[in-house]
Amino acid sequence: MNFNLNDCLNRTWYLWILSFLLISIPCRSQSRQDPLAGKILDEVGKKFKKMAGFSAEFTHDSENNSGETIRSQKGKIYVSGNKYRLITGNTTLVCDGKTVWSADSKTREVTISDYEPEPDDITPERIYTFYQKGFKYLFIGEVKAKACIWQTIDLEPDNIKKEVSKIRLFVDKNSRSIMKWILFERGSNDREVFEILKFTPVTKVDANLFAYSKSQFPGFKVVDLR
Repeated sequence: MNFNLNDCLNRTWYLWILSFLLISIPCRSQSRQDPLAGKILDEVGKKFKKMAGFSAEFTHDSENNSGETIRSQKGKIYVSGNKYRLITGNTTLVCDGKTVWSADSKTREVTISDYEPEPDDITPERIYTFYQKGFKYLFIGEVKAKACIWQTIDLEPDNIKKEVSKIRLFVDKNSRSIMKWILFERGSNDREVFEILKFTPVTKVDANLFAYSKSQFPGFKVVDLR
């Protein structure tokens, strides 16, 4: 299984965040959806659309089909509209809405590419509306977690050829925030688990977070793929 958060943000959901898959799939009829799950997801989307931006600290664990963790890492992301800065492992991704800079501290290399998401790709600004196309969603129940109640929703892609067979979301019942999500790989049932450790909405966005400068990565080799 080879998911990563960059895929989650820039390509299709196989993530999400940030690995979230959705490619040109027509809408399902509303009658085939769970009304309660749809209501919860709509409320989550409305809340986040009102934000100027946010930052989040998270964990990303890769698990086998027995639930054993085989890889774990922490990360932080800053988002405002279609702009973001993602820091995870050795990699820092900076996107100003037009260009993406990917800096690897291990290889000391910065790769530059155009930010050209497909119409149905899951990007930061679409993260809370992606479920409206191409997914069947179902309310599973409630669980107690961290002194809160999390509502569990399963999303299954209409396209059974997608690598992800199911996305399980955990939504805080009170704050209407997505606290955790699990991506299940089709066939193997291996999974990628993302959990929010700290979430901070912002009313004033620091534009410098989404601007790249050489001084941030001194001595790095630059590879321009544009």
